[in-house]
Amino acid sequence: MIWFLLTLPFKVLGLGFKTGALSTKVTHRSLRLVGYRRLFVFGAGVGVGLLLAPGPGAELRAKLRELVDGTLGSSSGDLTSRVRDELSSSPRTWHLPQPNVLADGEGRVTLSGTVPDAAAGTDLERVARTVRGVVVVENRLQTGS
Repeated sequence: MIWFLLTLPFKVLGLGFKTGALSTKVTHRSLRLVGYRRLFVFGAGVGVGLLLAPGPGAELRAKLRELVDGTLGSSSGDLTSRVRDELSSSPRTWHLPQPNVLADGEGRVTLSGTVPDAAAGTDLERVARTVRGVVVVENRLQTGS
């Protein structure tokens, strides 16, 4: 499909192009078969689709996070569960042993437990910092097996 979209301008102009050992020349007859009107409507649809497409995934996750945070409130129990959910669903940390998470009402989160290496502890701390409502992350993770 992408190859068709890339070669479409050449087909409309009637220019030949090579695809491997085969060569194709678009003629007036084949263009009449597709139709100028259909070609225009297709191009307009692609243009409108690109204009209305949602933003990048990071923006969509941020909007979703704001929506969820607005409905949950900001108590320490909610903050603890949001940090746990983020740690268990983040691509950086879902495979790591999940730490114990404690949060107070002021945005301070404490991570405790055992991790395989220092990099894993750093990743857990970074992901916990990204949760809305977290002000300080206290890392009490121990490296061990």
